[in-house]
Order: sequence, then C-alpha cells, then structure tokens
Amino acid sequence: MKTKDRIVQASIELFNAKGERNVTTNHIASHLSISPGNLYYHFRNKEEIIRNIFTKYADHMQVSFEPVKPSQDPVKILTNYLDAVFSALYHFNFLYDNLPVIMARDPELKSQYLDIHNKMMDKIHQLVVSLEVANVIKMDADDIEDFANIIKQQVTFWISYCKTSREDTQITTEMIYHGLLKVLLLFKPYVTQEYREPVREITAHYTALANGESSEQGQPDV
Repeated sequence: MKTKDRIVQASIELFNAKGERNVTTNHIASHLSISPGNLYYHFRNKEEIIRNIFTKYADHMQVSFEPVKPSQDPVKILTNYLDAVFSALYHFNFLYDNLPVIMARDPELKSQYLDIHNKMMDKIHQLVVSLEVANVIKMDADDIEDFANIIKQQVTFWISYCKTSREDTQITTEMIYHGLLKVLLLFKPYVTQEYREPVREITAHYTALANGESSEQGQPDV
C-alpha cells in the first residue's frame, strides 16, 4: 500500500477510535512510524486528509446506496438500504460524530457534503416511493419528502445523539444496529397489512444484532 493510502487508512482508524478533534497529524505520523515531514509531503494539513477521506466516503455512499430496481423484492430494497446505512456509520463514524464542527472549519468540505447530501436525499426519496408503489407502505404523497428528511436526520445524527446522551459512549456495532431499529420504527405506522409479518421478521433480525446475538440472515459486510 502506498504511503498516501496508509495515511488515509490510519487517519480513519484513529479518528473513529479517538475522535477526530483529539487526533493531530503528529499522532497519525507516530501511529505509522513515519516522520511528520513524510506525512506533510502527501498532505499539507489535517483538513486535507479529511477531504480525501470524505471523497472515499462519498464514493462509498454512491456504491452502497444502489438505485432501486423495479424488479427487486420490495422487502430486500429496505434491508439493502439498512445494511448500507450500517456500513456507512461503521466505516466513517467520526464524520457523523462531529460533522457540523468539521464543516464549519472547511467551507470546501461543506460544499462537498451538501452535494452528497442532496444525492442521498434523492435516493431516500426514491426508496420511500418504491416501497409505496410496491404496497409495502401506504403514505400520502405530500408526506413523502418530509418522511425522507426525517429518515436522513435519524441516520445523520444517531451517533452524535448517543454520544451526548451518555458518558464515555463507545461506538459499537450493537449501538449502530439500535440506530437502524429506530429507522425501522419510522416505517412501522405506514406498513400495510400484507407486509407486517415480513417487516416484523426484519425487525427481529436487527434486534438480534443490536443485542449482540447471531441472526439467521447474517450480518452485512463491514
């Protein structure tokens, strides 16, 4: 692996483990056993590293949140979305933990974020519409945009909510799965009679994972 790629990977690991605000470029260089000068040869400062990480995050989101295909099993559409959410929260949790502060420091990054935010809102809107067309949920058309926004809010701020609700909160897979259950709960009032049992099965699957238990459906790749 090239030194530049090692710096990015190490930065993600350290930011996730210790919090982005607690990690300096010197910490990253020491972690990799390279000199600060070697690090600065590839990145001028921490903000430049974070921008590079965000590019990877944006690519990850584009690949993970695949467009909904009309031929897909509608229940699979929902589980694919939830697994993609888990993957994003797991791999890039430091971004969700400190997003407003990171963006306030870097207008260029804020512009990048708003672009990916708008693309993700379109995909969540498409997800909700696809579930409505497939009769998984029934919802007034006028409510779909607001509902998609609430889903995005729940996902974006789940980690920061957990960290501000308890002392010494550690980011664990179980905690992230509890966040997915909150997303599922948003859908519950709109689920049709035909799909109540499949949605109950999905809920049981993620409940088992949130409780640290195995699930017959298995866990998504992380």
